[in-house]
Amino acid sequence: MTVVWCSISAHGFGHAAQLMPILNELGEVIDDLHVILRTQVPVDFFQRHLQVSWELQDAQQDVGCVQRGPLDIDVAATWEAYTKFHTDWEHKVEAEARAIRSARANLVISNISPLAVAAAAQTKCPVVGIASLSWDRVLEPFVQADAPNHRSILDTIRNSYALADTLIRLHPGIEMPAFRSTVDVGPSAPLRKPNAHDLRKCLGVGDHELIVLIAFGGVPLNRLPLVQMAAMAGFQFLVSELPTSAAYARVHRVEDLAMPFGEISQQANIIMTKPGYGTVIAAVQDEKALVYVRRRNFIDEQSLVNYTHRHGRGMELSRDDFESGNWEATLRAVLTVAVPSEAPPSTGTSAVVRQLKSYL
Repeated sequence: MTVVWCSISAHGFGHAAQLMPILNELGEVIDDLHVILRTQVPVDFFQRHLQVSWELQDAQQDVGCVQRGPLDIDVAATWEAYTKFHTDWEHKVEAEARAIRSARANLVISNISPLAVAAAAQTKCPVVGIASLSWDRVLEPFVQADAPNHRSILDTIRNSYALADTLIRLHPGIEMPAFRSTVDVGPSAPLRKPNAHDLRKCLGVGDHELIVLIAFGGVPLNRLPLVQMAAMAGFQFLVSELPTSAAYARVHRVEDLAMPFGEISQQANIIMTKPGYGTVIAAVQDEKALVYVRRRNFIDEQSLVNYTHRHGRGMELSRDDFESGNWEATLRAVLTVAVPSEAPPSTGTSAVVRQLKSYL
């Protein structure tokens, strides 16, 4: 049996989503593959997406960011969480290393936990990072000069990353100089299958209605302008984890539809989101109109905005307009944006699998 230890950040679902196509294709070329998922991403995510032999070990791998909803980082709470997580760091690394040895892992993949990299290096097990961002780059803008532990935590993360055999950087990825070696590949994109369901029939709406999927990733929205959405004639809105239990016309819960999320996103007319990796890559691949609300202080945001406008159909909605429900003009305008002539780069999944096979 070939055992791959896969450490996945639970900061939203994007890190897990990047790895699912890669692990599935790896399973096609490694007959006896078994994946140990070391993460706090919910089990049902993997039940929907992962097609190889796997087991889930619920264990915190990193902090990521503490957020107040999908658009705001709670900087103070983030540093507090990092301080707690990095307490007794060496003991945490040793405990993780013991678990890797016990599993007899042949390869460790990290997206993008420094703990997993440091632990794998201690066991002499090959370890690669697969990611489009790293936590040291995310934290860098929030380091405070009068807080010496901030710099110490950043140094620990960078020193851990430097122990990796290589970083496989998914396009469009940011610069991550903490890694000693970097291999660039195309984007990680989900494999699309023919739709088995009809979204309009499930909703009971006609072709004249525009369907808007509101998809801000794995961090739930804490509020939406539901009154304004309900009054927007000609639109139907799909929302995961509605921030209220009250019923509103034109607003539907994704959870109430007996459809895979990928099929919903493929059949929606417009996707409204923050510039997050998985949503942007899938929307461009599916040639979907994308309306995005910027966070302004997340390190990979500009690269994803650039990718959207270079290869897809996108338009920004201001934070004020998003919160006030002033959506209609932008929703209608984005549908007039032409698909750019420059096609997106080919998926990097096969290139990643070739790299991983070289370690196995």
